[in-house]
Amino acid sequence: MTEEKELKYTDLWHYVERHKPSIENALREHLPLAPASIETKFNEATRYALFSGGKRLRPILTLLGAELVGGKTDLMISAACAVEFIHTSSLIFDDLPCMDNSNERRGKTSLHERYGEGLAVLVAVGFLNAAYGLVFVNHNGMPERAMAAHAEIIECVGAAGMVGGQSVDLALAKEAQTADANRNSNTEYESIRNLKTSALMRLALRVGAILAGANYLELAHLSRFAELLGDAYQLSDDLIDLEEDAAIFAENQKTFAISSGREAANLKLKRIVEDAKRILIENFHSNEARSCLIQLTDYLAERKS
Repeated sequence: MTEEKELKYTDLWHYVERHKPSIENALREHLPLAPASIETKFNEATRYALFSGGKRLRPILTLLGAELVGGKTDLMISAACAVEFIHTSSLIFDDLPCMDNSNERRGKTSLHERYGEGLAVLVAVGFLNAAYGLVFVNHNGMPERAMAAHAEIIECVGAAGMVGGQSVDLALAKEAQTADANRNSNTEYESIRNLKTSALMRLALRVGAILAGANYLELAHLSRFAELLGDAYQLSDDLIDLEEDAAIFAENQKTFAISSGREAANLKLKRIVEDAKRILIENFHSNEARSCLIQLTDYLAERKS
């Protein structure tokens, strides 16, 4: 990305730089590790999966969601860790041989390739299990907010969120290899194929806002913004992978970018980004969090990898 474009995201990267050390420290503090008496390579695999690089944008979203409605970030760090644990578990599951069968993740050997499929599954479950209780840290005196945040995690992980989204991915992969793939139109899948992405975006933003005391309307606006952010992220991914996906799906036009072409996809992406930013501008007060979310929306749409 050019230096000129990077300057567009100055507020965002300053925010990330300021809060990432606290997030990393908290991730280490809350890391789900096995006791020494039963430790095999579980702890080594857990550290390998969590500390493999990445900008930590999803826990940053949790802090921004809280600040957007007047919350304090220092009370949200543990909840931000919960979001990163869930995100990490989703990547582990996604890479498994029975799912996407990916041998690499972020330029490194995927967890199941390095430590075996069984241990990878256990590490992923360990991250999920650790996430549920973290929304109660710093919020024991606010049980209604903590329980609402806990329910948000359950909804995100469940059949209407990440689990359902993974099943769509499996169906797409299967149909891409069958002669009957064209019986399902592109539009049937276009609105649901990014369930995992949007569910995790929604969780990251809403958990912070819920714990900060957001009202119903604020949460509704955040849900719509998260949905659009997920759409932008997915469509930009499709544009990045356009040639590769076209080769995989051949005549089975399963993505908007493949079926409509790069120019139409770019125009659609621009409209999604404008709608997402309009929600923020029209429904939330101007502050650092709003500025960072606007910049993040542009960044996700313009990234090239």
